[in-house]
Amino acid sequence: MKGTIYIGEVLHEVLPPNSTIKIGNSTDTLFTHNTQHDTETVTIDSTDWNPGYYSVVYNNNGELTISTVTVIDPMAQTSRLTELQSQLDDLNKIISARITGDTSTLTINNKTLVKEDLNTLTSLRNGITKQVNDLKKKLNKTSSNTFFKSTIHCR
Repeated sequence: MKGTIYIGEVLHEVLPPNSTIKIGNSTDTLFTHNTQHDTETVTIDSTDWNPGYYSVVYNNNGELTISTVTVIDPMAQTSRLTELQSQLDDLNKIISARITGDTSTLTINNKTLVKEDLNTLTSLRNGITKQVNDLKKKLNKTSSNTFFKSTIHCR
C-alpha cells in the first residue's frame, strides 16, 4: 500500500488466501477485511476517513507485515494555500505602497505591520512564498521547481 492516501481515493489491494488487512490506529479502525480460500482484490474506499497517521497491518497466515500510511484531506490544504496566497497578495500591495512612500498598515498572523522597513517586509514575503511553494509541491507531487519567485529591486 502506498504511504499517502488522499481522502476520496479508491484503492485496490490484492490479498492472498487466508489473510487479513486492517487499517487504523489505537482509537479508530478505518478498514478491515478477511479473505478465506481464494485470492481477492479488495476495494478500499477512503471517502469517510479522517486525516491522520495510521497503521496498515497485513496478516498472511500468521506472518505480520506492518507499515504506516498518512491520510490527507486535500480540501484542508487548498484552504491553507488560498489563505497564504491572499496574505502574499496583501503583503505585495504593502511593499509597493512603501516604495512609493505610503504608510498603510496590514495585519498578518496577528502581527500589525505599521512602520516595518522593506527588509522586514521582504523577509516576511519570502517566508510566505516558501510556504506557498512547499504546499504546492505537496499538493502537486512535482519536482523541486519553484512556483513563485520573489524578487524586488529598489533603487
